[in-house]
Amino acid sequence: MKESRDENLEAQIITLYKEKEELELSLGTSDTDAILEEFESLGKELSKLYSFKENYRKVDTNLIRIDSLRAAYIPKHRFEST
Repeated sequence: MKESRDENLEAQIITLYKEKEELELSLGTSDTDAILEEFESLGKELSKLYSFKENYRKVDTNLIRIDSLRAAYIPKHRFEST
């Protein structure tokens, strides 16, 4: 019974180290705090991008005069009629 428990613990340790190695290869780190921090940072960045998308729209530059740009982002409220 002790051998079975020892084998089970060894298998768990091997699995944990494999998972740690996969995280290192995929994400460059296996530190959970760093991974969570990066995840939260990406979530905040995504929220900012969605907010930007809601508040601005892309317009063709032939509607406005801007040199050396293909498109510009203008706040939507500037196009709404009053």
